Amino acid sequence: MDHPTDHPASDAFATGARARLGAVLAAIPDGLAAVVLTGAGQDAEVTDVAVIGPGEELGPAPGALVLAAGARGATAVAAVEDAGRAGATAVVLKAGPAGLPEGLADAARAAGVSVLATDERARWDRLAEEARAVLAAPSARRGVPAGTPGDLFSLAQTLATVTHGAAIIEDTAGHVLAYSRSGDEADELRRLTILGRSCPEPYLRLLRERGTFTRLRAGEDVVEIEEQPEHGYRRRLAVGVIAGPRPLGTIWLQEGRRPLDARSDEALRGAARLAAPQLIDHHYQGDASARVASRAELAHGLLTGRFDAVALAGHLGLDPGQGATVVAVDLREPEHPGTSAAVDLRRGEAAGIVSVHAAAFRRDALVAQACGQIYVMLPAKETGGDPAAADAELHRWAAALVTSLRRHTGTPVQAALAGTAPRLDAVPAAKKRGHRTLRLMARTPDRPVATHAELHASLVLDEVLRLLDAHPDTRHAGLAILVDHDTEHRSELARSLLAYLDGFGDVTRTAEALNVHPNTLRYRVRKAVALSGIGLDDPDQRLVAMLQLRLAVHGDPSGNTPFPTP
Repeated sequence: MDHPTDHPASDAFATGARARLGAVLAAIPDGLAAVVLTGAGQDAEVTDVAVIGPGEELGPAPGALVLAAGARGATAVAAVEDAGRAGATAVVLKAGPAGLPEGLADAARAAGVSVLATDERARWDRLAEEARAVLAAPSARRGVPAGTPGDLFSLAQTLATVTHGAAIIEDTAGHVLAYSRSGDEADELRRLTILGRSCPEPYLRLLRERGTFTRLRAGEDVVEIEEQPEHGYRRRLAVGVIAGPRPLGTIWLQEGRRPLDARSDEALRGAARLAAPQLIDHHYQGDASARVASRAELAHGLLTGRFDAVALAGHLGLDPGQGATVVAVDLREPEHPGTSAAVDLRRGEAAGIVSVHAAAFRRDALVAQACGQIYVMLPAKETGGDPAAADAELHRWAAALVTSLRRHTGTPVQAALAGTAPRLDAVPAAKKRGHRTLRLMARTPDRPVATHAELHASLVLDEVLRLLDAHPDTRHAGLAILVDHDTEHRSELARSLLAYLDGFGDVTRTAEALNVHPNTLRYRVRKAVALSGIGLDDPDQRLVAMLQLRLAVHGDPSGNTPFPTP
């Protein structure tokens, strides 16, 4: 299908972003497009993507990358000339078996535009999607004019990642504001919608007849639209974006070859809540990107204590005396994660996934990054409900979040429930609890979620061991001799003594745990006592031995183990 859409070229989407033509070409998959004749140069700016069909007039299109569908021979030359008059940067044509027509080079030089050739089999919607994705990238959105909902592209892509679908975000007029990259997963309806910048009228009429839009404007309920194989339309889920009683737009999620995730309804609701402030700015011509950046900065200030909590609360619409539950997330990235830019990109994508899940769980959730980790702050609710039930619900949510992140990152992501700060100015202290809990959880990577309360005793012990590790002059000299003896002779005296003390002197059970004969354990304990001079009848000496041997046998608080492995 060479004709791209029934909608005129004047409906072409303007991203408001800028990118060099060379950068656009570099990002497009190999073989999809290549410069053939250069008039404007690869340093020329591309600010828009316009698609025109045969006989359509382009109109003013300064900086546009024009996709001239159906242009052949003389019409191709005319398309280049029209693009030059419209102020476009480049024109994309399909060369066809006969190649490019004569006179095209002269027309390109005279018009001051670049001409690109694409493979005859390439789809115009795919090329348009790839080019627009480049303009939607954060590096291309620097200096975005007010009213451009640029960050909606990141949100659409995050939603697609979480649900395995293809997302489109529209305003109340049905105009496409942003969409995820879908590759070959797009059905005919999605292609027509993206190319035409709005949904085809026959499908809109069907949705109106079924009352779909009425349901979408009624609240946050997710609406399912079954597939229509006779038209090539796949199954869809949709949710309205609302602010109070006011509808702001719609998010559509198309199912691809892979079924949508079972929790797609929750992800859609979360995405709709995140999109609402940006669509408000879009409607009133505000600066959506500034609002998003400002809220993220405020959340970071609240988390780290950089700014006064009372002042921050006012900007965030919270009560300074209100409590907040803190959840800390660590991606557990590999030891050599790559360049700093790659790390920032992965963490940014993960933070987007966390934001969608958090917004679905609580509308007022705040998300911030700090110390290489991602933190969620959930302002306390005044419901007076069952605390145990609330804790269980939070644990289930955190477990689902970790599952989603592990699937996306391929790393053993972990989450720590750091507890609830009684006031907003106590959030930084809760953040530190979460950080310490995650540090301890690193020793058990198979554990996806843990609470600070569950690990409190281990955390206290960890702090004591850190203190002991930092002051070697306070350690028992005899125990140090014992550890040195084991290191020299590759023996197990210190480990056996520690196990004996941890087992409250139960020889039978401790020997079984160590897989040795009870008499062997008794011999090791007697020899360890003789070498170290420790008195097992003295409770203080037993406690010191347990602490110092734990540091030596199980490693220092950072997780390193100096004790030899037999």
